[in-house]
Order: sequence, then structure tokens, then C-alpha cells
Amino acid sequence: MRQGPKDKEGKEMVPPAVTLQLNLHFVRQVRRYKLITPLFGGGVEPGKADELTIIRGSEIRGQLRFWWRATQGGRYNGDLNEMRRREEEIWGAACKPSKVQIRVEVEDRGAEKKPFRPIQNQGGRPGVRPEEEVAPSYAAFPLRPPDRERREARSVSDLEKLINPLRENVRFRLELVYPEEFKKDVEAALWAWETFGGIGARTRRGFGALKLLEIDDKSELLPKCSEVEGRITKELKKYVVEGKWPEGVPHLSQALRMKVITKNFSNPKEAWEYLIRKLQDFRQFRQARGPGKPPGRSFWPEPDTIRELTNLRSSRHQTPVSSVKKFPRAAFGLPIVFHFKDQGDPYDTILEGENLQRLASPLILKPLACADGAVGLALILQGTGIEEFLEKDKLFLKKKDDPKIKREVDKKDVLLTSTEAGGILPLGGESDVLKAFLDRL
Repeated sequence: MRQGPKDKEGKEMVPPAVTLQLNLHFVRQVRRYKLITPLFGGGVEPGKADELTIIRGSEIRGQLRFWWRATQGGRYNGDLNEMRRREEEIWGAACKPSKVQIRVEVEDRGAEKKPFRPIQNQGGRPGVRPEEEVAPSYAAFPLRPPDRERREARSVSDLEKLINPLRENVRFRLELVYPEEFKKDVEAALWAWETFGGIGARTRRGFGALKLLEIDDKSELLPKCSEVEGRITKELKKYVVEGKWPEGVPHLSQALRMKVITKNFSNPKEAWEYLIRKLQDFRQFRQARGPGKPPGRSFWPEPDTIRELTNLRSSRHQTPVSSVKKFPRAAFGLPIVFHFKDQGDPYDTILEGENLQRLASPLILKPLACADGAVGLALILQGTGIEEFLEKDKLFLKKKDDPKIKREVDKKDVLLTSTEAGGILPLGGESDVLKAFLDRL
């Protein structure tokens, strides 16, 4: 087992011991896990793993709480207060301890790996190059130092300090103790977390994906790749209630919109890379310009829509790629930053909400380990899509460097009709952007 950080006397620092209280009519269970994709952050500071406790019990409780709502929130006929009352009874509140006791022991801290490598550019200035064997750069881009910091770095070593590492091959032991009356609730949350969630940040893009190794010292038998979809469908009926969820609560359903990709992936990383590459190709659907040449213009309508709104347009982009003037990629989440690089084109702009600003992507992509390899899983959470967002907040297009320069984006400028979808090449006539992506997997 790898050693953790040491104190001034050279002794290994360990978190204080946690004693779980076991009484009559309580369930005790021990589960062991391995992360099959790198851990992204997970500490108090965004993007960084905690030096002492890389996996915290409070983080796991938060994950289980989320997936409890996603599986059980339909029991309360849309009543948010009633759902919260039950949620706090099980998982606790600010002034009320959780009935689910959790103890985490990290058995292997794994190894630090950086997804970007500092290099010396031809002009003598430091730059970065992605390390795709660590993680797909399209998914790890938040760990790439911002343009301004890269420009201000005086040396490669300066830039090296700005790149936060990921952590590979982490293993941990999870002990839970809870009242027997909450057994179904906890089991549903555990199943959904293990299947669709993970540890750390950016789990919806596959980081920190879990492989369950053992339950109470008994090895967990993995399904074959061909069995995964049927098993998930069966378990959705077992663990997800049918009912009405409170407004704004992301959730699963027994008729989950998902796709399981079986392409003879030999390991989870191959499946993960496939999913992220497909997402990148779809969201950056561009004109091909031949071997050895950079890709051409985007086939999505947002760049030309912004050019028309700002009345700024490069001479190279006088002819729009589409007659549609909308922002359909808001379906993947907000905010979206639009970067223009050609002279005469608009300044960099941000599409975000007025009050909420951020909309977490309803799309989850992750690999699942199997007995004979791995599969890729893509699914769409219900309850917090762009349509629900637009019911309670306004969208604005803002100048990145001066947010006071902004204009409202109407609901009708985001949602598509079938006719409009037919004029956007990546969608192929499908007005539901996320469904169009699933269809391309």
C-alpha cells in the first residue's frame, strides 16, 4: 500500500479513527472498491485531491444522498418538503446527524498522473500538451491552465506547477451501519451510485468510476458485456420507484433513456475513451479539410448566430453554415464559452443563466467493468434538462471580458422544431439534441 503524507517527524499522517456504533436492528456492511478511471480532485479545493483524506466519508454520503433522491424521490407525489423530510431522516441535516454511519479506509492511494505536460513551444514560450494515455484531454480540460496563466508563465517549470494531477488506481474500503428500516433506501442509493456515479469531480464525464470488488469479504461477480443492459433494466425496476418527482430534482426512471455500447473493449479505459471521443466529435462537428489539415468550420449554428447578433464577422465566414439561428448545444449544460480566433469575428462570449448560471449536464458517460472486458454507458437524467431550466430562469449571451455587455436569449432561440433540426447537419432531423447524440453512439 502506498504511503500517505508525513508529519514533521516523518510519521505517516492518517485521519482520526471513526468508530461506528452497531445496535440491535442495525445493518452493518463492508464494501471494497477500485476506481477504474482517474480521480479528479475530490478535496475541499476544486480540482485538487486532499493530501490527507483523498476520499472522504462526507463526500460519499453526499453522493448517496443524490442517488437516493434520483431513485426514491418519486414516492412523494411531487412534494419537495415531504421528500426532504424523509431525506433528512435518513441522511441527516445541518442540525440532525445522519442515521447512516459511514467509515472510509483508503487501502491504496494510487499514483499521481498529470493529464497535461508542459512543453517549450517553437517561439520559446511554455505551452502544454495533453497526455491522452492518462485521461482524454476533452474530458480533463478544466485541469489545463487558463490561457492567461500559460502566457504569463516564464518557464516550463512554472507551468508545471499550474497543472493539477489526477490519481489513478485508488482502492478503498467502505463500512456502513444503518437502521434496518432504511435497508431498501440505502441499497437503492448504493446501486445507483455504483452504476451511474463515482467519486470526485466530473463523474458525469466518467472520472472516478467505481468497480465493486467485494461485499462483506465475498467477491462480487461481474456480468459479461452482453448481460449489462439486461441487468440494468432489471435493476431499474427493482430500485427506482414509479411516481412524480419534485420539480428540479434530477432522477432516473424505469424507462431510462440510455445506451450500452459493447465493442469488445478490453478494459474500462478503452470504453471511456470511446465515449469521450464520440462526445467531442458530436459537439465539435466540423467540416473536413483533408489529411494533415486542421478541421474546418463548425456545422453547429451557434457561431453564426453570435456573428449575426454582434454584427461581427470575419471575411472568411461570410456565408453561414446553416439558416438556423439558435443555441441547441445548451442541452449539454451551461455555461458555454464560445471562442473566436479569426480577425473580424466576435469577441469571446458566454451563454449562461441569469440567476442559476450553471446547468449541470443531464448526460452521463462512464465505463463499466465486466467479466470479459468493459462496456460504455450513456444515459440522460430526467428532471433538470434545458427545458426545465428555461421554465425558471432566463438565458443571456455575455461578453466574456465584460459581462455587462449582454443580451437575452429567448426560449425559442434554444429549443428546436423538427424542421430546424433538419437544417443542422449533426442532428440529422432529430430535434432532441441529447437523443441525437445517443443515436450516434
